Amino acid sequence: MTTNLHAAFRSGLVAGIWPLVVAGAAPAAAADRLVTVGAAESVRIYPGGLEMKARIDTGATTSSINAQKIDRFNRNGKRWVRFEIVGKRGQRVTMERPVVRTVRIKRFGQTSRRRSVVRIGVCLGSHYKDAQFTLQDRRRRKYPVLIGRRLMAGAVIVDPGREFVAQPNCPGHK
Repeated sequence: MTTNLHAAFRSGLVAGIWPLVVAGAAPAAAADRLVTVGAAESVRIYPGGLEMKARIDTGATTSSINAQKIDRFNRNGKRWVRFEIVGKRGQRVTMERPVVRTVRIKRFGQTSRRRSVVRIGVCLGSHYKDAQFTLQDRRRRKYPVLIGRRLMAGAVIVDPGREFVAQPNCPGHK
């Protein structure tokens, strides 16, 4: 199988799924159970069910979401964060989530920044996951959501030549 996979990679047929295979995605025999997504998709964020545009990024480990009015606070001795997200049609939802961890983002020539990481429910195609997202101001970016490998591993195949092919459809999530 390795030889066939390398040949397919060289031919460009699986360039989009190569990072997911390396990251431990399901074997090719299970490919029929995987959701095929393009380089950009609409996702639904829970709670609230907001639809947002997302860039699918197999080079990113953790997903990220555009968060506004970020307010860190303590609740019962634990770190929490309150923030606002804005949907595709301008709807706003304020969320409060416990902080899973904090990451330090270093950028060349700038001071490092700390970002809170929280768990948020997301529907990508028919794949639902309660996933880790870093909270950041992405207003200047074309896509308010970035979907990383942790969310996709074992569930998604990326076709980088397509966009908006997998409408969010995860029944039972509100």
